[in-house]
Amino acid sequence: MGRKLLKWNEWQPGLDTDAMTLAQVLDTMPKSDADDVPDIVRKYENPESPDALPGAISLERHDCLHVILGRGLHVQDEAFIIGVTMGADATMTCDITERFIEISTTLYPKAWQFEPDHIASYRLGVGFGMDNLKGADLHLTPFENDPYQSQTVAQLRKDLGIVKEELRAYFRKEELLVPGSRASRRMDTYKGRSDHDLG
Repeated sequence: MGRKLLKWNEWQPGLDTDAMTLAQVLDTMPKSDADDVPDIVRKYENPESPDALPGAISLERHDCLHVILGRGLHVQDEAFIIGVTMGADATMTCDITERFIEISTTLYPKAWQFEPDHIASYRLGVGFGMDNLKGADLHLTPFENDPYQSQTVAQLRKDLGIVKEELRAYFRKEELLVPGSRASRRMDTYKGRSDHDLG
């Protein structure tokens, strides 16, 4: 019997994937094509762009962070992931945070545009990155290759210094700031909870 194929809005790895390898969890993730990313988004988020902001990361590497950070694929989840990646960049500043907010709320196409709730998640992601991973430069780590792909998620988090309870604390803050959204309802905020949708 093959694995259950999930739609993009159903996929949620959660934080209870410790014993699985990064490759195993990624295998459950609905795939997207880099060509689907609008040019304006690539301008600021593609590491090969001359206008790339701190933390700009390849799509494959970005997908790995969804697994490591236990987040789904809703815009709110994306906002948190982008925030963490930017916050972990050694060159990130408060001014750049505000610049990205302006770009993501005014220049991005509607389906990619950040709304007020997404900004709250983005700011929390930046805070988590700066407080827990500053200088880790996640965007430079080739998670898409071995040995990372064959490591367990637990080992990867340990090596990065990510403590699940600290991550859950940020998720709880996000639930308070963005109550009732689908992404907030699906966040893994309590130890022992295992309602993620890996299929």
